[in-house]
Amino acid sequence: INATLSIMVGGSAEAFNRVLPLLQRLGKTIVHIGDSGAGQVTKCSNQIALDVAIQGVAEALFFAQRNGVDPGKVREVLLGGLAASRALEVCGKKMVERDFAAGMEARLHHKDIGVVMDIAWHEHLPMPATAATMQQLNALMANGWSRDDPASLLRVLEQAAQSK
Repeated sequence: INATLSIMVGGSAEAFNRVLPLLQRLGKTIVHIGDSGAGQVTKCSNQIALDVAIQGVAEALFFAQRNGVDPGKVREVLLGGLAASRALEVCGKKMVERDFAAGMEARLHHKDIGVVMDIAWHEHLPMPATAATMQQLNALMANGWSRDDPASLLRVLEQAAQSK
């Protein structure tokens, strides 16, 4: 609605230039990445960085809470330092407020990281943090939280701690 998408495009320069006016109606950050497939690789790279970061935020806030420290205050401090990120800003706020209503449904993150893991397996690429995040997303899905926000990764940690 607000034309704020980040758009990563693969294909010929000619095709990119032909569709650019349409893409400019959809987003502000529009980058021709390279040949066909390059846009998909960039989308996957985005999902790796985002979902591993969300998992890191969940673990940081969970760790703070379990050690008797206010996760809201921890988030506030982290936002002022090198750990600051959009994941901490947006998903961290949802975690602190226990607002798991979807901004983007977790099932879509699960799908995208599944694509990443499939490519990584075929290419023999080590992706340890992504693989661990995929396991957490699998647990999120198994708990019936697929239509909730990926901030629900916090609940996965809480549930795992309760079973110990």
